[in-house]
Amino acid sequence: MKWVRSCAVVAALACLAACGGERPPQSLQASSSLEVAPARPALASLDAQRLRTLAAQALRSQRMYAPAGDNAVEYYLALRDKQPGEAAVASALQELQPYVLIAGEQALAGGELNEAQRMLDLLARVDAQAPALPRLRESLLAARAAQVEQIQRMDAQQAEQLRLAQQRALVSANPVKPPPSASASTPAPAPVAPPPVATPSAAAAQIAAAEPIAIAPLTPPAARNAAPATRPLPRLISDSAPRYPLSALNRRIEGSVQIAFVIQPDGSVTAVRLLSSTPPGVFDEAALAAVSRWRFEAGGERVPTSRTLSFRLPKG
Repeated sequence: MKWVRSCAVVAALACLAACGGERPPQSLQASSSLEVAPARPALASLDAQRLRTLAAQALRSQRMYAPAGDNAVEYYLALRDKQPGEAAVASALQELQPYVLIAGEQALAGGELNEAQRMLDLLARVDAQAPALPRLRESLLAARAAQVEQIQRMDAQQAEQLRLAQQRALVSANPVKPPPSASASTPAPAPVAPPPVATPSAAAAQIAAAEPIAIAPLTPPAARNAAPATRPLPRLISDSAPRYPLSALNRRIEGSVQIAFVIQPDGSVTAVRLLSSTPPGVFDEAALAAVSRWRFEAGGERVPTSRTLSFRLPKG
C-alpha cells in the first residue's frame, strides 16, 4: 500500500508540472531564510503519512515552494529526512527543483533578496551539487553589496543636503555687506593700444609656416556595411525533452513556445523567459521547465540566445 501511495503522489506531481496555464503563485510577502527555520521542527515531528498528505494538498493548491513552511518542497524534504533513499520522494524533488531555480532567479531579478536567499537554501537542500548554486550565490552577494552601497550613498547625500541647509541658514543670519563704491577721484585706467594689424604678406607667411593638417582616409562603403562575424553557439550536451501537458494531449492540441535564455561560461542555463507561445498559456510551463534543465558545452563566456520548442502529437 505504501508503494501505491508513493506512485500516486509522483503521478499527481508529473501532471501538475506538465499542465499549462497559470504559473505557480508566488508568496504574498518576501520571506528570508531565517523565517524557514521555525517551521522545520514542526515538520520533523510529523509522521510520514501526514507529510505525504500535506505534500499532496500543497501540490493540488499549486504551493510548490511558497509560502515558507507550507509548501510541497519542504514537505518532501522532511519526508526524505524520515525515509532516506525512497525513490518516489527523490523523483518528486527532482520534478520540483526547476521551479525552485526559476523562482530564485526571478527573485534576484526583482530585487527580492530575502526571497532569493530562501530559494537558494531550498535548492541547496534539494541538491547540494546543483550546477547553478555557485553562480546564484555570487549574484546574491553582489546584489547585497550593491544594496549596502546604495544605502551608504543615500546617507551621504542626506548628510550633504543637511550641511548645505545649515550653511544657507548661517548666511541668512549673517548677510555679507557689499564693498564701498569707487570714489570719483580714482584715476581712470590707461587705454589699451589695439594689437597691430598683420599685413597680407605677413599673414601669408604665417599660413605657409604652419604645419599641414592631416586628413584621415575615408573608410570604403563596403567596409562600413560589412556585417560582424557571428559567434557559434556552444554545443548542447544535455537535452531534457519537455513533458506534453495532459490537458493538451487529451484535447489533441499542438503548438510551439519560443524561449529566451543565457548560456553561462560553465554551460548552465539562466535567465529563462518566455518570448511567445501558440496557443498562449498551454505549453509555457512545460517549455520553461525543460529549458532550465538544459546544459551546454562550457565556452568560457556568456551567450544569450533563444530556441523554439514544438509540441506535436504522436502519429498514428
